[in-house]
Amino acid sequence: MELKVVEKEHDLLRVELPKGEETLLIPLVEALQKEEKVVEARYFLGHPYLDRPTLYLKTKGEKPQQVLKRVLKDLTDLYDDLLGDFEKQADKIKG
Repeated sequence: MELKVVEKEHDLLRVELPKGEETLLIPLVEALQKEEKVVEARYFLGHPYLDRPTLYLKTKGEKPQQVLKRVLKDLTDLYDDLLGDFEKQADKIKG
């Protein structure tokens, strides 16, 4: 997935995602909003043909890149566990 950093400051990060990847933004923003150091986390979809989905992240006391990396890792671990559980259940149904 190709991300484009549009704006980067000590407490602010704005990243554009490829078109068609906006479904990733909902669980990502929900997880970011639960973080203590996050002041604001939201996303913008804009025009469906002209704009790329954009993540806006503002933090306090920690770089937004660090918070984003941590939350993405947590989500990756969560979905890996979910996939593993699903595969176990699917094997039981096959057998």
